[in-house]
Amino acid sequence: MIKAVIFDMDGVISDTSKLHATQELKILSRFGINISMEELIKRYSGVRTKKFFKELLEGIGAEYDLAELMHEKWTGMLEMSKKHVPEIPGAISLINEAKKAGLKLAIASGSDKNYVLTVLKTLGVQDLFDAITSSEEVKNGKPEPDVFLLAAKRMSVAPENCIVIEDGISGMIAAKKAGMLSIGLVKDRNDESYPADIRVESLNEINLKVLMNRK
Repeated sequence: MIKAVIFDMDGVISDTSKLHATQELKILSRFGINISMEELIKRYSGVRTKKFFKELLEGIGAEYDLAELMHEKWTGMLEMSKKHVPEIPGAISLINEAKKAGLKLAIASGSDKNYVLTVLKTLGVQDLFDAITSSEEVKNGKPEPDVFLLAAKRMSVAPENCIVIEDGISGMIAAKKAGMLSIGLVKDRNDESYPADIRVESLNEINLKVLMNRK
């Protein structure tokens, strides 16, 4: 029985995946790396910034200052998130519905913790969550299950009683490794490259009354 819902943030609650990708593509272009925004979001949504840069830049043998690149990205993201953050359609109503239904709620994000808190505050939903976790708090980021297991621990809910809502492949893999059910918020529910238990194209398709009784 589902007792808790764990949300990824970027691309699930906040429509900020494109903001991440814009910042990252700007930096990557300086090293001659060309990748489409769509492919970047699909492959790396939820992946730690450190792992993301290392995987792409070390692959071409580039010289870079990792700390400097991470600082550049998160400084820009933090400033943008203080001004305006677009909501993913249906996110806030789903969060409120889940809260009223008595489910525990958590955030499990691959983003910087200060950025996560700022985005949630800007959207006015920070106080609705029982746990807010970032992959910077655990040893391994997504696609490893660490951040989801930490969220479950902080809510005092067993992993098998949690369901995860994710938009990135790495997060869906991490949820499965954590022993949790997952819902993939994707552009095409028939795209089997997304390894979620359920695939939806809109948060409005999620019926919490049904999910609470899933085994």
